[in-house]
Amino acid sequence: MIQRIFHPIGQGAFYSERHENHNIVYDCGSMCVSKSKKVVSQSFSKEDVIDILFISHFDYDHISLIEDLKTTVKEIRNVVIPLLHNNEKILLSNIFKALGENNLATLVKEPKEFFGAETRIIRVEPSSEEKINEGTRSIFLNDANQKLQISSGTLIAIEKNSDWIFIPFNYEYKDRSKKFLDKLKKNGIDINKLENVPDDYTEYRKIIKKTYEEVGDINENSMFLYSGPTINKKNFYYTYLYRPNKHYCYFYFHPFHNIKQDRVACLYTGDGDLNIVDGEKTVIEKIYERYWNLIGTIQIPHHGSLYSFNNKILKDNVFICPFSVGKNNLHGHPSGKVISEILSHKSYPIYVTEDVDSIFIEIIEKKIKSNTLVH
Repeated sequence: MIQRIFHPIGQGAFYSERHENHNIVYDCGSMCVSKSKKVVSQSFSKEDVIDILFISHFDYDHISLIEDLKTTVKEIRNVVIPLLHNNEKILLSNIFKALGENNLATLVKEPKEFFGAETRIIRVEPSSEEKINEGTRSIFLNDANQKLQISSGTLIAIEKNSDWIFIPFNYEYKDRSKKFLDKLKKNGIDINKLENVPDDYTEYRKIIKKTYEEVGDINENSMFLYSGPTINKKNFYYTYLYRPNKHYCYFYFHPFHNIKQDRVACLYTGDGDLNIVDGEKTVIEKIYERYWNLIGTIQIPHHGSLYSFNNKILKDNVFICPFSVGKNNLHGHPSGKVISEILSHKSYPIYVTEDVDSIFIEIIEKKIKSNTLVH
């Protein structure tokens, strides 16, 4: 059995999967850190091990609770992060230090120091390709000799012969952070120095904080993640979708009556941009084309922002569409147009806010005989 949980942390991202013997986390952060700390500490125990922590990118609201996750669990064995160029590391660490977030500066610049010597750090190379190279080797995390830098589109499994895989793809955008840097430059900050010289920028704290709150993005890339069965494996089924609040009390696959139960894979998007289009398809569809018919859940990127969404991804199938959003966020998320587009494509928008009863859980079980589910 697999439990996929979209945790209620408001304007941020914290998603986890509990497999039979493994725990996976994708992002762990929120703009509302003080309230969300309790959500993290209630999600795992001191006996739990996180087998893989995937970090989509290094915006504050996606990483601000990782320190709490680290102290909550017994250990984090593997961390998969986007590969950063040196100037990106310097820029991000300078910004976090200026904001008084020295731990996050260390996470960006020296992740091994942040997590400890026993944690393996795996970096995913950026790519502007529009498909996964079928010749890319798979890696198995129970093999201690696996390399620590991998191509986008590499298949990751906990162990050999696993029928569940993870495929990160660090799609390379060109202008994601330009707006943020342009604003800083207009306010008198030397961008060339900020990107290349490790230094103390605390005198600019107010400017940097105000600019970050207005723009929200300091990263160029956001790493996508496919989590689901290996190709052509349809022996997994949704058995329950659970939402405790309002009229979604408890149900056996209702009211999501149009969802095909065997499309159990999830596409995690972080703050990725779905607006990169090539012809009739978005680039993200092309990247995961071989696996697209296994995907039934798409985490809507960037808290439901209109500028990160494209309805083309919904055109051929019905999807469950969770997104994390703060009820009183300053950005107007989620976009009413995004919600309307999801509904008009017969898919299901799922609000996950800071309210505890907005948690959303998917239960996936494995079929072992023609009509028998494992219970």
